[in-house]
Amino acid sequence: MKRSTKKWLITILLVIVGSIFGVSLYNEKKSSEQQVEISWGRVDSIADEFWFDVKYSSTNSNDVEFFPTEDTERMLERWKAVTELYPEAGYPDEVIKRGDWLEVSRIFREIAFHEIQQEMIEDTDALPEGERISESSLEDYIIHRNLYSLGPVLVELGLEEEDH
Repeated sequence: MKRSTKKWLITILLVIVGSIFGVSLYNEKKSSEQQVEISWGRVDSIADEFWFDVKYSSTNSNDVEFFPTEDTERMLERWKAVTELYPEAGYPDEVIKRGDWLEVSRIFREIAFHEIQQEMIEDTDALPEGERISESSLEDYIIHRNLYSLGPVLVELGLEEEDH
């Protein structure tokens, strides 16, 4: 091979390797930025779901502190009460005492509340046969105390009092 051809091939090879390396670094940076966005999204979601006050110590989402409010306590009381009747609702007492709110949120999200809700409905005669309600009614009750269609079941189970 001629010397000029070798130089040409080496130059092309270096450009290709450099391009691959540059694209790789760009993708890694983009992935890292997406993870930060996901982390902030998770922080917001946890704060909303559990009614926390939040202290932002820095621009790093890992430096966030959650502070339970009265609404947080009421939400946790509803979750605990459901767990006393249906242990599969998995109220994580020890994790809550430790204040590990990321783990509490993970546990809450993994619970099949729609299955517990169905079991609750089957255990009572509170709803007319065949009445359909949202699969998230129990979860909505725990988080927001929404009684809508699940209200009669909650009253019959003693989780709520009947309004007069």
